[in-house]
Amino acid sequence: MILSVLVFFSPAFAENTLPESIISLPKNENAIIVEKETQMLSVYSLEDGKIESRFTARCSTGEAFGPKKKAGDKKTPEGVYFLIDEYEDQYLTPIYGKKAFPSDYPNFFDQRQGKDGSAIWIHGTDKVLKSMDSNGCIALENNNILSLVDYIQLNSTPLIIVEKILKIDSDVQARRKEEIRKMLDHWIQSMETGSYHQYLSFYGDEYVPDISWWEAWLGARKKSFSDKMKLRAEIENVGIYAHGNIFVVLHDFVLSSGKEKIKIGKRKLFLEKFSKGYKIVGDVLQDKSYKTIDIPLVAAARKLVRTREVSVTETIQKWLAAWSSKDMDSYAGFYAEEFRSDGLGKRAWVKRKRQIARKYNYITVTGKDFRIKKKKDDYYEVSFFQDYESSGFSTQGTKHLKFVKKGGLWKISQENWKEK
Repeated sequence: MILSVLVFFSPAFAENTLPESIISLPKNENAIIVEKETQMLSVYSLEDGKIESRFTARCSTGEAFGPKKKAGDKKTPEGVYFLIDEYEDQYLTPIYGKKAFPSDYPNFFDQRQGKDGSAIWIHGTDKVLKSMDSNGCIALENNNILSLVDYIQLNSTPLIIVEKILKIDSDVQARRKEEIRKMLDHWIQSMETGSYHQYLSFYGDEYVPDISWWEAWLGARKKSFSDKMKLRAEIENVGIYAHGNIFVVLHDFVLSSGKEKIKIGKRKLFLEKFSKGYKIVGDVLQDKSYKTIDIPLVAAARKLVRTREVSVTETIQKWLAAWSSKDMDSYAGFYAEEFRSDGLGKRAWVKRKRQIARKYNYITVTGKDFRIKKKKDDYYEVSFFQDYESSGFSTQGTKHLKFVKKGGLWKISQENWKEK
């Protein structure tokens, strides 16, 4: 294991130095650093390509010195954390002031080190603010906690707690960023095209990630190759933060195929630097954007591959089923954004159909005698005999639909009806 090497500069070089803890900030994101030595909280933002301080305020940390290790030690932890919730003053006792933001302490790495305790917050206070006067939380005067609100994005804004803010030369910091991004690119590439062993080679020897999904992922990956498409794993909005020799990478984890893209969720990696480079020593899906009871990556991959197999006929049957079950969210998904019918666009059309669905106890829509004409590779015209029955109204007639291909899916762009 290699320890971080920090270089200290004279004031003449101060303008060319950065906080060592902030290696990379995503666009429109901020980072909070709490310096226990000075009892100061600072917010840093990316401005014109430079990381600069935007807000500072006095704070109060735990009354005992040193990083937190166990519950009740009255110490404030040190490391990289994220704010995960927001409490308003009406739900708080006066000791927490006008606002409170719980953190995710103890994080994955803390737990591996045997640290415990909980309820480490940034909060206001109705007391006179005194240095090192909390049980471990970070307290601010009420006006400052309210000002801090504008800089916080839950589950995304890092809370970096250090004994002392260390500075590093901007060129050195840029090289660290380049090294980590290069490692992450190779890690993603191993997921897309590599073997099980290549993927695991990016993880530390003492940390074995959950790999139960690999076989299912490999099956979806092979299917995508046979369909002449490629599943691409991507990381977006990447933030890279450091505390000592541990580096925390938070990013949006995305799976795509052609024009289709699924955001799986925010993924958090803990990296450690060894003699042969950076290794992942913690891998956590912080929150899921793609809601599924299955393994998110595999479920997303299967969905992307499956969309290439769905025919116009299957799409029609699923559209009829969604309408009949009054699943209006699914029903709306069958329509192209440019859809027009009866002088209505997609939004107005779906709104009217939702009102109808709420009006009737049941709806049953079936079709037969389908005539499907292919006009172009991405354009079909469909007509069929439709039988519509609901608790308050029934009718029969001919339905005409125009389907266009959007990102591998068939969508309805026009719809016309002629009653029998």
